[in-house]
Amino acid sequence: MLSETKMAALTAPRTYAPAKIQLELPNQPCALAWVGDALVAATYDYVEAEGTRVGGLCLLRDTEIAATLELRGGYALAPRGSQLAVATADGRVALVDVAETLTLSKVSEPKGHLFTDVVWDGPDALVVAEGDSGRVSRWRAADGLVESHAWDAHAYAPGCPAEVWCVGRDPSTGLYVSGADDGLLKGWDLRASKPALALRHGAGVTAVLCDDDAVATGSYDESVRLWDLRAPAAPTASLAVGGGAYALARDGDGYLAACMGAGARVLRAAPLSVAGVYDHHGSVVYGAVRHGASRRIASCSFYDRGVHVWCDE
Repeated sequence: MLSETKMAALTAPRTYAPAKIQLELPNQPCALAWVGDALVAATYDYVEAEGTRVGGLCLLRDTEIAATLELRGGYALAPRGSQLAVATADGRVALVDVAETLTLSKVSEPKGHLFTDVVWDGPDALVVAEGDSGRVSRWRAADGLVESHAWDAHAYAPGCPAEVWCVGRDPSTGLYVSGADDGLLKGWDLRASKPALALRHGAGVTAVLCDDDAVATGSYDESVRLWDLRAPAAPTASLAVGGGAYALARDGDGYLAACMGAGARVLRAAPLSVAGVYDHHGSVVYGAVRHGASRRIASCSFYDRGVHVWCDE
């Protein structure tokens, strides 16, 4: 029988060494996505003196920036095959083809406010979090990026919207979900005018990830929670991760969490727990994603414009 000391050593989170690949981008990275063997970063800077937004996408191969695409600031990414859906800092939705370079395929007209998240909804539609407008919108991609539905999703009071950070769609219930600065995860049936459910974190809900196993949420309250929206009275699991859980990505049977000042976390799902810690960025970590065919994980930090690629071996 193993002693308590040996059991603790076996279950203690792994601490990762500093990445061998560390890049500094021309603008601040907000999100990452693997497209084949290429890594794409969404970047965004606000030039206060000029009142303008700059940045877009950087295509990274090994240790080099292979291509860039200016979009007045890229903020969120949703990959599908060789194409990326992009939510931009000036309120546009874009489709970008990724190959040896980055090619803009379609783009909507700007709404003028930051779009904070985008996810695919089936083969031909997208759902978008519209930031400090408090709104969520659905777009038809097959028709040239046409907004088909939009609704006021989060507000502190009438006329006082709460910033929407994340969106998704739960496959078990069919509900659209949104998380915001009001600390709520809401579920929406588009046939109704009011939310079907509202679940509370202790602070703003910054990340949501929907799949067949669970709905995972991350929050500024420094927790990751798992939910079954068919029985939503309480989360099925909750874990303190040491920093604001700004972004979540699926990682096999578990998750990757970008935990702002606490670095990146590799999470087990059953039971929900921290399996590994990467804490070598010089600023808040906003994204972490794994390459599907290897053990490489990429993470990005905002203010120092850093992207690190590290191995889980």
